[in-house]
Amino acid sequence: MNRSLFLSEWERMWKRKITWLFLIAMPAVVAATAKYYAGHNRGISPASAEYTWAGNFPVMALIEQLIVVFNVMSLILLTLSVTEEYRSGQIRMVMLRSFTAGQLLRAKWLAHMAVMALYFTVYLLLSVAAGLLFFEPHDHIQLFYHDHTVPLKGMIGYTLLYYGLAFLSVLAIGSVFMAAAVISRTTTGAVGLGLGFLLCSLGFPLIYELANRVGGLGLPGMLKYLSLTEIQYSGIAVMLGQAQAVSSEAAALTALLVGLGYAAVFGVGSLLVFSKSDRWM
Repeated sequence: MNRSLFLSEWERMWKRKITWLFLIAMPAVVAATAKYYAGHNRGISPASAEYTWAGNFPVMALIEQLIVVFNVMSLILLTLSVTEEYRSGQIRMVMLRSFTAGQLLRAKWLAHMAVMALYFTVYLLLSVAAGLLFFEPHDHIQLFYHDHTVPLKGMIGYTLLYYGLAFLSVLAIGSVFMAAAVISRTTTGAVGLGLGFLLCSLGFPLIYELANRVGGLGLPGMLKYLSLTEIQYSGIAVMLGQAQAVSSEAAALTALLVGLGYAAVFGVGSLLVFSKSDRWM
């Protein structure tokens, strides 16, 4: 990997106003999420896993915004990085230099990963601050898919793991968005394909569970995690769960295989299409 090419792509990412706009908007997103959960707490028992304390607000805030906010940010950034640069001819200028198409695509992907990692880090820090500011502290917190409460110290490791797995899930979906950006000739087409995938991913678990129940198919419930958004919605919490009623190991294995499958198929596919010698002529 050429370091200068990566730095060039990193700089190009930050030359776009939208990259800065996403970053600047994060305090407002966290504040709006805190306001929502503060109101939600009024109708929830403090013993419920849905109740928000200072210690679990960073996780609750990510659960609320992961599927829409972080996935859409990833989609837009990848579309601008690939499709928009192709449409405007900027990619052709880079291709005139001594870099292969594969090197260029990898640099764009690594720059995207770095930006998304920064977004997750900033969101985590803002959520920690908002949790301490707007919510009451509590020594033991009830979490989803846990038979027992978790001490405040244990929440630190849980939160970091949750954010790490959420980040990987966004990268897995990002591989699909990258493929959409590579095959699309217009930004509208790339965004449309990406949003279409998100809608299909959101709808699949509902249709699968309905067909399984009504049709009496008896298919494994874990197959709903073929949907990446379902992994984001409930799979991460199940993977980190400590309850006898859930199979955390099976969920983790399923999510890992599904995530790797998406990344391999769409990542390799993007590279093959992007590397076509006649694409940039």
